Amino acid sequence: MLKDSRKIAAILAADVVEYSRLMGADEEGTLAALKIRRAIFDELVSEFDGREFGSVGDSLMAEFPSAVNAVRCALAIQLRLERENAPLSAVQRMQLRIGVNLGDVIKDSGVAFGDTVNVAARLQSLARPGGVLISGPVYDQVHLKVPARFIAAGTRQVKNIAEPVRTFEVLPPEAPGIAGRMAGILARVASRRVRRVAAGIAALAIAVALGLLGRELLQPDTGERLGGLLASLDRAPEPSSIAVLPFVNMSGDPRNDYLGDGLSEELANRLTKIPELRVAARTSAFAFKDKNLGVAEIANRLGVRYVVEGSVKRQADRIRITASLVEGASGSNRWSNSYESPAVDFFSIESEMATQVITALELVLGKRAEQTRPRTISGSGVAYDFYLQGLAYLRQAKSRKSLEAAEQLFERALTEQPGFARAQAGLCETQVERYAFEKDPAYVAAAEDACANAEALDSDAQEVHMAIGRLRLATGHAAESESSYRHAILLVPRSADALIGLAQSLVAGGKAAEAESSFQRAIEAQSRYPTAHVAFGNFLFSEGRYSDAIPAYERAIVLAPDNPNALSNLGFAYLFIGNFEKAADAFTRSLALEPRRASYSGTAIVHYYLGRYREAAEMFRKAIEFSPADHRLWGNLADALLFDSRIDEATQTYRRALELADGELAVNPRHAVNQAQAAYYATRLGEKDRARRGVEVALAVGKDEYYVHYYVALAELGLGDVSKALAHARRARELGYPENLMRAAPELGEIIKSL
Repeated sequence: MLKDSRKIAAILAADVVEYSRLMGADEEGTLAALKIRRAIFDELVSEFDGREFGSVGDSLMAEFPSAVNAVRCALAIQLRLERENAPLSAVQRMQLRIGVNLGDVIKDSGVAFGDTVNVAARLQSLARPGGVLISGPVYDQVHLKVPARFIAAGTRQVKNIAEPVRTFEVLPPEAPGIAGRMAGILARVASRRVRRVAAGIAALAIAVALGLLGRELLQPDTGERLGGLLASLDRAPEPSSIAVLPFVNMSGDPRNDYLGDGLSEELANRLTKIPELRVAARTSAFAFKDKNLGVAEIANRLGVRYVVEGSVKRQADRIRITASLVEGASGSNRWSNSYESPAVDFFSIESEMATQVITALELVLGKRAEQTRPRTISGSGVAYDFYLQGLAYLRQAKSRKSLEAAEQLFERALTEQPGFARAQAGLCETQVERYAFEKDPAYVAAAEDACANAEALDSDAQEVHMAIGRLRLATGHAAESESSYRHAILLVPRSADALIGLAQSLVAGGKAAEAESSFQRAIEAQSRYPTAHVAFGNFLFSEGRYSDAIPAYERAIVLAPDNPNALSNLGFAYLFIGNFEKAADAFTRSLALEPRRASYSGTAIVHYYLGRYREAAEMFRKAIEFSPADHRLWGNLADALLFDSRIDEATQTYRRALELADGELAVNPRHAVNQAQAAYYATRLGEKDRARRGVEVALAVGKDEYYVHYYVALAELGLGDVSKALAHARRARELGYPENLMRAAPELGEIIKSL
């Protein structure tokens, strides 16, 4: 037997995030930045006794004789790059993903080969931007030796590797930068000054952060607490309940993921039309995408009796689909089939498969489904393909790039098939999202056109009424939004999303009791749908029922542990009820895992009320990078600059805040809080007539809102009427604005003493 050159080594694989986009935007600048980062990589690899090999372009590789040194090196690289990126805007930053694996490698001419290297490369592709993901063998060697935090990231099946791989995310031992400072601040909450302001901090922060909670969920608790939360959800699945999992893309090209995702969503939408059949919400089912879990466990977690699963493979101009209807408890197959045809006939395949799944359900449930009008689309399947691609981009985390892509694809679908109502509805929803993201009124006008076209084409499509409901809610037409959502519910009575939309329109229309009932109906319809619990928690918070809101958020945490962003909001909730230890933990974990707008703005507010105006301004600027069109962030930044004695900067920033607020008011002039805040900005700029107009409108449409009276009080101070300012401040307090927060607010000046 010949002896080959094998040895045990730790392999570190790194790759630049979105390298193609960076090159397309600035080729010379990107190459220069890459050169700097390669120098950092080489320096630190050498420092930790590693050896670089096989690096090509934006992909970097190194081997280490020690797993401990490999992980320490990975953390050091990411820390250095974080500092390198700090002065840059979000779109200019060059980040790395890093994966580390340990095992047997073959050496040939100084280059390492084998599955160990391949797995490291796969781990790199699964790591989050700026993150480090390690395999189980690495974790076993380092978790007691490297000062870091290790978070289990699940067992993954990676491409071309037979055995699944245990994975762990590695985080620094203490939350970097602001997270560490944040923990220190909150650890000192026993001081009298912080106790005076801590409860109040949450109220203002919720106005900034709560809007994010409907899309992003919290981290899970453990032990008895977790069991208690699950107990309220742990009931036997209804006999007539089903989930449609994302169909696995077997094409080998991730760009074809949209086919499996779209097929799953389309099939689920058809099944929702069957009376008495509960279909798990898309968001809940898609949470299990790429998870190495069995059907029985997924069915149990979703609380359903049956699961539809399958795969889709596209090769050249042909497409092959397999699908199965599986009973969750037993894992037995109740129906399965395969389909193959030209790719342009994809819609026909989906329609045929839906019919067969419904027939199979009739047999196993012992009841006949009512006939539903089939979806129709004339012409070729090209329009349908573009529609599914657009839907995939619309479902991604919202960014200017993803929304632009969705808009272009829906428009291409409509070019192919002008009468495609659901593509018009998708375009409408995209334009509403673009307005929410960029605050440009032109998107509202475009959304109006798209929704009008969609309704004219197909007034019986639920997607059309959902899109119109969202549009009317954005423009402040609560009654019209309510009507649209009620129509959507008539079409699909157990749609949790339609019930949540109805509840939100009822809140906007001042019908709190009806709204609470609609939120509860959404939870009854989809008890394991995290978004429903979060939306209900948001409602309770907005009603001042803070203690009641926390269990709703924590149920969502149990159901969907993957997204850390809303931990910052949980921190505010705990601050408001005085649980400082849990608040500190939530803020620190949120900032360490994935800092975003809510984390930065919340931290900034804490700094502001502690009198740390320079630090507050720094954090508000970071938040603005994520939401550059949010006038509230600009207004808060201006306040921090003002009280930090940077008057000229503050004036320019108030000007920007007023411009953005006026842009929103052009779309929805009935937004009372925006009117009051705009009036406040105007007084800081000396525009007294503008401020008086804003005060008048704000009080006319929002006389019972405490935020309206608070900002009117600030505006009246700027207008020089101290008695009116004091009266409105007192009214704000009577309506529920926290007195502790008022007494900590520097912008109220001397009237604080007279409250």
